[in-house]
Amino acid sequence: MSHLKKYQYKDSLKFNARIYLHYKFGTNKYPWPLWVFDNIKKGENLKVLEIGCGNGLLWKLNANRIPENWEIVLSDFSEGMLHDAKKVIGNSIHHISYEVVNIEDIPYEDNTYDIIIANHMLYHVPQRRKAISEIHRVLKKNGIFYATTMRSSYMKEMIEIIKDYKSKPRDGFELNPVINNFSIENGEEQLREFFDDVILKIYEDSLMINEAEPFINYVYSCNDMNQERMILNESERRGFLEFVEDKIRRNNTIIVPSDFGLFISQDII
Repeated sequence: MSHLKKYQYKDSLKFNARIYLHYKFGTNKYPWPLWVFDNIKKGENLKVLEIGCGNGLLWKLNANRIPENWEIVLSDFSEGMLHDAKKVIGNSIHHISYEVVNIEDIPYEDNTYDIIIANHMLYHVPQRRKAISEIHRVLKKNGIFYATTMRSSYMKEMIEIIKDYKSKPRDGFELNPVINNFSIENGEEQLREFFDDVILKIYEDSLMINEAEPFINYVYSCNDMNQERMILNESERRGFLEFVEDKIRRNNTIIVPSDFGLFISQDII
């Protein structure tokens, strides 16, 4: 994960490029962060931990819905991401703290948190079994763990466009190969090793992309996702931009299915 911290998540710049594509071209107009928060069980005096908080958008967009008596810790393995989250959230939430945390070795006592959230991040974790075990350990006996991810076919259409552009793409080429580590299709099996009850809720969405530049920015934001593979070199950017612009001119839009999934896990007491 040190490679990701150095090249992919040293700050939120590349992360934001991916968020922007969904924000601008998503057909589901009810924002994903609001939908996630809708599905979080509410209560009084809860202790809440988010692991891999990214730019803090989940909390910024729900600031006026968060109970004042919640105690919230936002954590990330990247100090740069935490710095950006602090800037995004600003003074909109006062009962919140920020910590650098490694999900594979969570520095909190057993039975500490009522709610733990891992939003689009478990697929990055090399030792996922250990990470989920750590989450289960620090979660209270009646606590709930919320984990989000995508389908294993996520962005398949974008991959095909890149393959069309590159006359000889490398074997096994993928835009974001880590998704298969923890996806809508295989996440439940991994979670059920530690939790009695796991349910999956689907946020249905698709992208109707009619501008090339945000598409290009998304693709290039994934360049360092895999340490051993470069999707497109910087020297290819102009040619790829013209290729995508031509495809949009001919087809009006690029349509990309983009469902997200939310796993809700807890023990039966």
